Amino acid sequence: MSSPLTPNDPRHPSGVPDPLDQARSLLHSVSKGVFWVVIVRGILAVLLGVLLIAAPAPMAAAIGILIGAWLVVDGVLTILNANSARKNGLSWGWELAAGIAYVLAGLIIAIAPVSFAVISGVFILWMMVIGTLVRGIFSLASASFKGWSKALGVIDIIFAIVMAVVLFSSPGAALMALVWIIGIYTIVFGAFLIIMAIMARKQARQSLR
Repeated sequence: MSSPLTPNDPRHPSGVPDPLDQARSLLHSVSKGVFWVVIVRGILAVLLGVLLIAAPAPMAAAIGILIGAWLVVDGVLTILNANSARKNGLSWGWELAAGIAYVLAGLIIAIAPVSFAVISGVFILWMMVIGTLVRGIFSLASASFKGWSKALGVIDIIFAIVMAVVLFSSPGAALMALVWIIGIYTIVFGAFLIIMAIMARKQARQSLR
């Protein structure tokens, strides 16, 4: 005859963990961890947006320096990899050339980060102008677009022409507008992350009750 189960016996009902309690504990831990990760991402995004609007030149310099440093490190690693390939009898010439080019480009960018940011910003704006103009022309030329689609095509063309005129006449103002757009978008995105994290945590707490 078997002895009666004691509370300390793992086979006893009171000694068996409640799966529901385990699930609640896991959900609480996960929701708490995810909450803080999303909150931190949101705060960092808001801070980045504020810095972009308040101090665009220092932020451009910092971004340029980071990109330059990354290119230098990546170039050095590429050169080391090319040297390893040479020792193993593999093709290494083009890889060595690429590594040297990365290092030189990184040094130039790190030395003149603001100039790099300005050139990159102007390039991005011209790509936007060309893309918007092409989209507007295709909208007008395509037979499948009618009504409001045609009107949007005209608006795209007008907007592209205005952007091109601004870029020709005052590229600095166009760059500042681009920085403001990115900064405002980053702030809104960060605020959205914070709000969503708070709402998700609130729903998780309600589900645990």
